[in-house]
Amino acid sequence: MDKNDLIHTRNITVNTYEIGKNRLMIEGILKDDRFFPSYFYSAKQFIDPGTIHHIIIRMNISLPEIEITDAEAEMASVPSQLCREIKDIVTKLIGIRIRKGFTQKIRTVIGGTTGCLHMANLIISMGSAAVQGQWAYYSRNRGGLHVRVPEVDLSLLLNSCWLWREDGPYYQRIIEMRREQDKKEP
Repeated sequence: MDKNDLIHTRNITVNTYEIGKNRLMIEGILKDDRFFPSYFYSAKQFIDPGTIHHIIIRMNISLPEIEITDAEAEMASVPSQLCREIKDIVTKLIGIRIRKGFTQKIRTVIGGTTGCLHMANLIISMGSAAVQGQWAYYSRNRGGLHVRVPEVDLSLLLNSCWLWREDGPYYQRIIEMRREQDKKEP
């Protein structure tokens, strides 16, 4: 494939912060940049190069349920002031658990004519990052204490990819770790 002039970049960054015992904050940032003067169809005018979308969403998550307990959004840069009218739609995320079906749920709740495609795409990325953040939280070395197998919903892993297929070594390993842990507990 040939690369010519760079005309657009979309960056999605997701950060996970530990904010308390069994609590995480997932921060997602979506930024679209154009690198040339371009025609803005809905405004019927040319715009200078720069940021088209700069959307930041923060979700507080409880563990091990991976349940969204709070959500807020900032729309630092959007193509129209009208976009900001749906900024608070993220409060509809409160109470949703990140598990199988999350992507479809977000498309229903945040997508379509009542929401924002860019926000929905960002939240979907944040969902899979929250699962990674959960594993980071549980596997973090906390002064040499025994690492405990987290009480996570294994359906998030089961058949999610080649490594986590039901008959694969990774899924079987986590099942065995749970069995060993259960034997040790009274």
